Amino acid sequence: MEQNEILSHAHELPKIPKVIREMMELVNDPEVELQELARTISMEQVVSARVIRLANSAHFSRGKSVSSVDQAVVRLGLEPLKTLIIASSLVSAFPYVEVIDLEMFWQETFEVAILSKAIAQSCSVNPNSAFTAGMLHNIGDLMIYTVMAEQVPTIFEKIEAGSNKVTAQRSTIGTDSAILGAKLAESWSFSEGLVFAISEQYEPKIDNIYSPLAATVRLANAINRDWDNLPTLDAKSVWLSEQIEADILFINDSIIENIDGVKGSGIEMARLVM
Repeated sequence: MEQNEILSHAHELPKIPKVIREMMELVNDPEVELQELARTISMEQVVSARVIRLANSAHFSRGKSVSSVDQAVVRLGLEPLKTLIIASSLVSAFPYVEVIDLEMFWQETFEVAILSKAIAQSCSVNPNSAFTAGMLHNIGDLMIYTVMAEQVPTIFEKIEAGSNKVTAQRSTIGTDSAILGAKLAESWSFSEGLVFAISEQYEPKIDNIYSPLAATVRLANAINRDWDNLPTLDAKSVWLSEQIEADILFINDSIIENIDGVKGSGIEMARLVM
């Protein structure tokens, strides 16, 4: 099946509520004022509660709790708010996806987002952009699971037989989740840098052009997959030295403590949003 044919099924995705679409438009406006954004968020009770919970979470908390949307918006800033609004719309729009464990999907998504931000804080990548890229990196998978559900068992069977995810997707549906996800992010008016990072998340160096943001997401995925199997500081140091993304991003062993400090907190953050 051709990529454009799959994208033509986008209308089958659950609709995003009007107020959340308005929030998305506001956070995409470079001249938006936080007060205006707070007023719009306050109109949606579920998102309001999530914004306040996230602002008071261990990841964003600065000691004193906030109790209003206005305070939470100021604490979080535009980029995390943008991510939260998108995440809220996706979580709300996809309360059930038959072919996957959706709770685990969101936990892994938030974990990659948090790890991406931790990596970015140790290099020259913008941490908020990294968090957003981590949250959105697998939206293409969500599209496949929703509009191509009948093909998903075949993809999973190929992965279990030894194929990597990209190869399994391409051989089954003619494209992959990174390309589809980039198209969706583009349609949602995200920046070119973020769209490129999603599209190149599996191959961060192509024809001598590379995306540090894509490398950040790829390294975060690898850490999420392998870190818990590295029992010692030396094992983590050796593993990190073997990752091409660490060279691209000029990462050294000083990041290990940063990763250990946030590893596993994606589950908590997912629960705040779900």
